Formats: sequence, structure tokens, C-alpha cells
Amino acid sequence: MNPQLSFHSAREMHKKIDELANLWRTYVLENHDPGPIRQDVLESWKRSEQFGVSPKQKRTSIVWTDEEIKEWTRKSNFYKISYPILQHLTSQIKGTGHMVALTDHHGRIVYLEGDQPILKKGEEIHFLRGADWSEKTAGTNAIGTSLALSHPIQIFSYEHFSEGFHPWTCASAPIRDPFTGELLGAIDLTGPTEFGQPHTLGIATMTASIIQQGYKEISQKNYHLLHDHFFKTLQLYKNDPLMVLSSTLQVIDASEKAFALFQMQDLHTFWSLPGMDGLREALLQQRESKTEIELSSRSLKIISQLLMTDGKKIGYLLHLKRSERKPIPRLIPEDPWEELIGQSQVMKELIQKGRKVSPTNVPVLLTGESGTGKERFAQAIHRSSLRHKGPFVAINCGAIPKELMASELFGYEPGTFTGGNPKGKAGKFEEANGGTLFLDEIGEMPLDLQIYLLRVLQEKEVIRLGSSKPIQVDVRILAATNRNLEEMVTKGLFRADLYFRLNVVELKLPPLRERREDIPLLCRYFLRKSAMKHQKQVLRLDEEVMNLCMHHPWPGNLRQLENVIEHALIFAHGDMIQRTDLPASLFFQPEMASEEEGEGEEDNPLAAEEKRLLLKLILETDGNLSEVARRCNIARSTLYRKLRKYKIKMK
Repeated sequence: MNPQLSFHSAREMHKKIDELANLWRTYVLENHDPGPIRQDVLESWKRSEQFGVSPKQKRTSIVWTDEEIKEWTRKSNFYKISYPILQHLTSQIKGTGHMVALTDHHGRIVYLEGDQPILKKGEEIHFLRGADWSEKTAGTNAIGTSLALSHPIQIFSYEHFSEGFHPWTCASAPIRDPFTGELLGAIDLTGPTEFGQPHTLGIATMTASIIQQGYKEISQKNYHLLHDHFFKTLQLYKNDPLMVLSSTLQVIDASEKAFALFQMQDLHTFWSLPGMDGLREALLQQRESKTEIELSSRSLKIISQLLMTDGKKIGYLLHLKRSERKPIPRLIPEDPWEELIGQSQVMKELIQKGRKVSPTNVPVLLTGESGTGKERFAQAIHRSSLRHKGPFVAINCGAIPKELMASELFGYEPGTFTGGNPKGKAGKFEEANGGTLFLDEIGEMPLDLQIYLLRVLQEKEVIRLGSSKPIQVDVRILAATNRNLEEMVTKGLFRADLYFRLNVVELKLPPLRERREDIPLLCRYFLRKSAMKHQKQVLRLDEEVMNLCMHHPWPGNLRQLENVIEHALIFAHGDMIQRTDLPASLFFQPEMASEEEGEGEEDNPLAAEEKRLLLKLILETDGNLSEVARRCNIARSTLYRKLRKYKIKMK
């Protein structure tokens, strides 16, 4: 919806006020559907109701004293950067009937200037320093709503939820740390409705951008300092859960052990986990350079170290340890399904099926394209099963030579092979006894060996090569393939009886192109994983890069996405991954997303990028198409097809 309203005459403005007044009365007072109102406003009205805000209130609450504001501004780099910019803006709007306000990230006003008559009028609704203009307190208003939505918005007259604010129009834009994305506060222009102008939203947005740029240098310096502390500590305590937080408790980075401990998918989810209120309060009240915090809700002892620079606090380093208090014993360890990245409907349904089948002992066949994460899914089934204390043994049936397959699976006795282990060797079935055996690429198993595998599954015993003595084994079988086993059975390439023995439950993992809504989550996960591996800071993806990722067909699925992210992180410059950091091969696939999904070239950023790179390579090679095809790693016939597709004509 439009973030602002625009009028060409006073008559048009008054007509709109009357229209909004009727809509407000219909929804707020009569509790009916208001009809044609901006969606952002309607959603804010609904939130205001949920917060218990009174539509009859005349003013908001004052929550900070002058002394508290003075103390906050003295410590705040955000305020120091903003102040001269605000002073300049105040001088520019003099005589326009507007006030300039700056708030912290909670919506509390910390700066307020304007013409005296307007400031005096604003006092009636508590538009004052120290006042709380969050939606939770004041209902729908530009400050609180822009902070809630994380984008600029103008709120006009009766669009305010509470009637005391109807005579006013305000325009506000949130301000974020450009390096970490942390919400810092908001800039606001407020005045009586009769003075309302659509361009005030543009002024607020531009001012927010200027403040963000001014803050970037400080933010970047502190961000690097926090990462330096984190990586130095990580070298000393490689196997311990560690976290580093900003001064406002934003999670900057965490070790893999910390992610596993809290079962987090994303850094941003940490504070939404249950039982964290005690930790938050303890950190905010910490005064000593190092303190010990007991998080009893999670049986954790946390050593928190204040991180300082130039005498000012910039963050916290958390060293997490299991509490000496014994936790309640659990039959099954931490939920492994939380470690599978994805919130799409198809993944939720698949995980639900996995949860249901994991406590049973039935064989499971995992199918899907290469790179979709079949082994990781198999591990989740094992770890959430009653066999979780037993071994998980994986064997890739497509990576072992045919002549060695039997000895790998069933083992052999001493003296069976020349050059073999003189003591003999246990096979994978024996190694997996009491646990789970994962047969990856089961479709590659030679046909003559399939009968022996079937016999083991039926008799629950193995006979080592060179022996006649059966060995009892208790093993659950999980198998995986990217091939069509039903079709192989029809062609006589796979035994039907083995297929039905393995396929008691089939879980088909979707290709990445069928779960695109998971791509942002996966990108952040792989960025964090690669950053830990290469000891680099965790970067963000430029909007254009994310758009390209969302449109790519990803024939290599998760494995390809992870490789692309790792490549981009290694070659990135600055604090954000740009299009130029991606491997060029990404844009030259045999089949493009537009061809798969029927998108037009003008709608597909990946197709546009492919065309741009083709033109660039043609220019660099002086029209040598063989060299262009070589650099793109595609056949000449594929290159000709792409030239026709993009209507590129050679001279």
C-alpha cells in the first residue's frame, strides 16, 4: 500500500478527512469491516486493539525523565551522529508548522524541536521528550507504525487509532545500523493536519538515510572489534559454545556448538526462544567486567564478559557451560528436526512424516534429486529414534567398486583376501549393530549383490566372506536414491522383492526450486557456516543477489547453493555480498529458471544477468564463440540456442 497520501486542494483534503472519519467510526466504534482503507493502517488498527490501546485516549504516556534522557544521549553514538543532522533539518523546516523528532528503537522521543506555537500545541497530546510513541502505548501513529513495519509511513488524521491524535499528521522513517541491520530509532515530522504535506515523508526518509550513512563508520568499527574478540576466544575454546552480542543485545555471531545447544536456525531467533527473559535482564543490569549468570530454565551457566572500546561498552562475549545442577534426564537428545533448515509447507509436511516414522523400526526409502539433503534427513531419523544411542553407519553404494562391495557390507574372515587385514574385518552391518545403517545411492548396488542384501534383511544375520558362521545383527535400514527404482524394477535392473522390502515408507525430498521460500533461510545458514570455516565475518546478501538466488533453478540443489555461498564469501569485498562475488558459472546452466517456470525474460533477473554476461564475454573475446562457450562451460550448441533466445546477432 502507499506509505503516504497526496492532495491537490484543501477541498480534496477535507473530503478525505470526512471519508477516513467514517471508516474509523465503522471499524473502531462499530466493530465492522471499514472497507477501502490502506492495508498498513488496517493492520496497525488491529495491533492497537490487541495491545489494549484505548481509541478514546487523548495523549500518550511519558516514560523517561529529563535525567534519564540526558544519560541516554550522553552514551549514545546514534544520538551524537544524528544531532547535527537534526539541527540542520530543524532550521530548514522553520515556519512550516512542523516538529522534528528523533526516537530510540522503542519509540521514545529523545530529540524534539520546532516552532514554539506547534511545540506548545504538541504538549496537549504529550508529544514531548521522554514520551512513548510505540504502537503498544499510542496505537497507530507514524513513529510506532514505521518501527513496527520497518519501513517509512505517513499517518494522516483519522488514520490514527486514538481520537486525541486525529488533528495531526505525521511522517516517520525507521533508522537502522547499515552494517548489522539493527533497529536504532526513527526520524519523524509531525504537524497539524491542515499543514500536512506528502513530501514530509520523503524528507524523513532522506534524513534517515543520511543518519545511517553517518553511523556506518562507527558501526563497522565496533562490528569488527566484536568479531575479533569472538574469533580470538574461539581459538582458545574451540569445542565450547560461544556467542557475541552488541551493546543492545543483538546476536552478532555464535559458534556451531552454541547453535546446536539452543537448536537455533538463525541468529535472529535467539531472543524468541523460551526461557531467555532472565538472561536479558541480567545482561542489561551487568556492571562488572565479567559476571556469572545462571540460566536455570536451560540448565546453563553463562560467563558474560563486557567488551569495551574507548571506555564505552560495545557488546558482550558469552561463554556457555552446562550447569553443575543436574538437568532432568531425557530419553531422547535435543530435537534434531530443528536442525533441518526450512519453513516451507512441503518441508513442514516432510518433517512431520519423519517425526512419525522415526520412533518405529520400519525401513525408510529417501528419494529425491542429488544434493537435496537425504543423508542429513536420515541422520535426523536416527537421532530422534529409540536407536539414537547406537551407531549411525553410512555407506555410499555408488562409490565402492563392485568387487569390494560384499566385503564392505558383510565383512570377511582372516586369510580370505591376499593383502586383506590378517585379523579379518567386520562389515558395515556388524558396525551398525544396535543402530542404523544408511545405504546411500542404493540404486547403484550391483544386481547380483542385491539377493545377499535381501537375505540379511529377512534373516537378520550376516555371514562374513570366508566363513559359514552366521552373526546375528539388529540393524534398522534407511536407504536413499536419486534414481527411479520402480522404473529400474520394470527394466530388470533392481530386484522387486528388495524394492518392496526397502520401501515400507518413502519420503520424497523436494528439489530446491520447489521450496524457494526457504532460500533466504538457507543462504543465512550457509553464510554463517562458511564464515566459521574461513574465520571471516558473517556478511549479508545484497538485495539483487538474493533476487538472483530466488530465481535460479539450482540443479545441484542444497549442495550447489552452499558452494555458491562459500565462493561468494571468500571473494567478497566490504560488508555485503554483491552480484560480482558470485561464480560466473552460476549464470550458465543448460536450463534456466525462465524455461522451467515459464517466466518471461523481462521478469527474470537471472535471465537478464545471463544475457549481460554473454554480451560481456563476446566483447572480451572479440566474438570468438568457441572461447565464450569454454568460459561458460557449455556446449557450442547450447551457446547458439542462448544467442537466439536473447536475439544476440553476431557481426
